[in-house]
Amino acid sequence: MAKHSFIIVILCTLLSTTATAEMEPSPTDSLELTAPGSELRDDSVCDLPQLESESDEYVFEHIPHEQEPFACRFLEAAPTVLTWPATPLSKTFEWLLHAEHVTLKTELDEAPIGMQQVTERPELLFEWNEQFLKAGFLNQGTTLPTGAVWRPSLWIFGQYRTAYQYQDATIRNRRVSEWANRLDLFGQVNLSGTERLLVGIRPLDEEIRNRRVFSGYDFYNDRSVDGWNGDVQTLFFEGDFGEIFPCLDINDSRWLDWGFSVGRMPLLAQQGLLINEDLLDAVTLTRNTIYGDDLLNLRMTGVYAWSGINRNSPTNQPNDYDPTSRMVALLTERDFQHTTVNLDAVYVYGNDLVTGDLLTFGVSAIQRHYGYHNTYNSSLHVLGSYPTQGVTPYADQGILLFGQTSWTPHHTYDLVYVNTFWAIDQFTSPARGPLQGGPLGQTGLLFAGTQLGQFAAPLAVRTDDIAGASLGYQLFFNGTRDQVVCEVGGYRETKSRGRDAAIGTMVRYQKAIGHRMVGIVDGSVTKRESTNVTPGARAELLIKF
Repeated sequence: MAKHSFIIVILCTLLSTTATAEMEPSPTDSLELTAPGSELRDDSVCDLPQLESESDEYVFEHIPHEQEPFACRFLEAAPTVLTWPATPLSKTFEWLLHAEHVTLKTELDEAPIGMQQVTERPELLFEWNEQFLKAGFLNQGTTLPTGAVWRPSLWIFGQYRTAYQYQDATIRNRRVSEWANRLDLFGQVNLSGTERLLVGIRPLDEEIRNRRVFSGYDFYNDRSVDGWNGDVQTLFFEGDFGEIFPCLDINDSRWLDWGFSVGRMPLLAQQGLLINEDLLDAVTLTRNTIYGDDLLNLRMTGVYAWSGINRNSPTNQPNDYDPTSRMVALLTERDFQHTTVNLDAVYVYGNDLVTGDLLTFGVSAIQRHYGYHNTYNSSLHVLGSYPTQGVTPYADQGILLFGQTSWTPHHTYDLVYVNTFWAIDQFTSPARGPLQGGPLGQTGLLFAGTQLGQFAAPLAVRTDDIAGASLGYQLFFNGTRDQVVCEVGGYRETKSRGRDAAIGTMVRYQKAIGHRMVGIVDGSVTKRESTNVTPGARAELLIKF
């Protein structure tokens, strides 16, 4: 048997070399190695047949290219059509930017590239003791009476945003022409891999009830704007009970690994569709790594917030601060083999009869789909709200359906995305920060605010009997250091409430400058049925440190 195997290897090597010189098969056909008299199998994978004698020879035979299944052709017809504009768009911006569009080469390059320089570690503004992402040995640390080993370190980091923004008067019934600034500064005390204390301030913009004032200059009203403040925006401690008290469970078998956090913190649920708060005084308790059968992991988090809640309204003044509101929530995430499922429930209540009490829920599934031509990422969200003590402007009944789909065209790093939504009745989000807008900011650039200054979303909508969609193309150039996003979108009301419909388009150009700066230029044009065309433009510099 060993002799025969050796002979088979030699014959296959000699025959493959001879066949390569004599035959020129079509690049769309595949080849299979078969012995004389053997029949082709239906599939393209075939075991190597045994030689009856040493004189037998192998020959190459053409195998037709696999035909696309009809179901795949039907289901992928729409993505194929929507992908087509990506090529002319990339060619156009390649000419405008004088930058090479990033594509993937499938052929192998035999030329050696040599040793490549590794990108330098991005140093933070201030680092003490253990440094951020630095290679080296860990310190011995200090052993506490509880058995925990802490290695204290301090990091100071943040980002600065400055922008000039212009927007016509048809949005929010006022014209915007301003220079706005925002500084997010954080100090993080690391005690171990699971315990930390985070402090954050925003000294250039101040929160005043349901709005924020940004330092800068208002060119339209010809006045300076002062948003200087010393308010603490973020201050919370988080850790793991089992890691703080390892002496209570030396064998790590008593289910003591409960994560917790307490203090002033941001909170996000259902990708910002359900909750999107940037300043909540709350306490959380989390149980992770629950698994069994088909469940790969289950994470459950309980939340209680007693201050900092801004109540959202689909029909009235959005995101209005209510000092009397309290919130309890149960947020879960389940990982299965092919999908991730989130099931969340939130109840917000208070003593103010104007805002009322509200019970909300959110269910979502995030997964990847493998088609014949491409791999698709999708997420589907179903959210609902129900008032428990009568309908108010901040506690109304409704359903929100939201879907996202994206894919990468072949041989590129580009991204094509399609997002849709349908708000039935008046879905009400339980808590949203003053700059977060409504729940539909996830639809695309046209529907999302900048969270800087007075510049509003070009297509700002509320979840009040409305349906809409967006289609976008994210294109990469110059080794992914430059990118362009082209988006079109629109919405239409499903019941007559005076908003009619609107469409718009937006282009964003983003360029990396060095290792810490990003330049951003936006331009948008929108048209509502009842108003004139509304232009908008902005230029921003983002610095991370």
